[in-house]
Amino acid sequence: MKLSVKILFVAVAFAAISCTETGKENAEAAANNTGAAAEKTGDPVELEASNAADATGAAVNKAAANTEVAAEKAGAAIDKAVDKAGRKLDAAAEKVAAKTKAAADKVNAKLDKVAADAKADVDKENREE
Repeated sequence: MKLSVKILFVAVAFAAISCTETGKENAEAAANNTGAAAEKTGDPVELEASNAADATGAAVNKAAANTEVAAEKAGAAIDKAVDKAGRKLDAAAEKVAAKTKAAADKVNAKLDKVAADAKADVDKENREE
């Protein structure tokens, strides 16, 4: 009986070792398959990531170019508006200057008339005396 227990124990141990060895081989095969799958998956994923990075870079470059164009257009529009405002301001200043001169001329004419009338009154009074 002791012999059959020993044989049974050896058989169980051998079966366990055999299963462990088979499990180890299966695990190694699965690891190799997983590694190969990862490598195969890695290439498309790496390519996709590279394509995404290229597309992002292109989008950034396009946005930068569009921003530069928009800034140039805005600068040109500002320059045009400033020139137009400057011309309007110059025209308004000339108009104000002309009106001021006309008003000054009227005031001077009235002052000259008042002065002439006053002189005439003084002269008249001097003659009457």
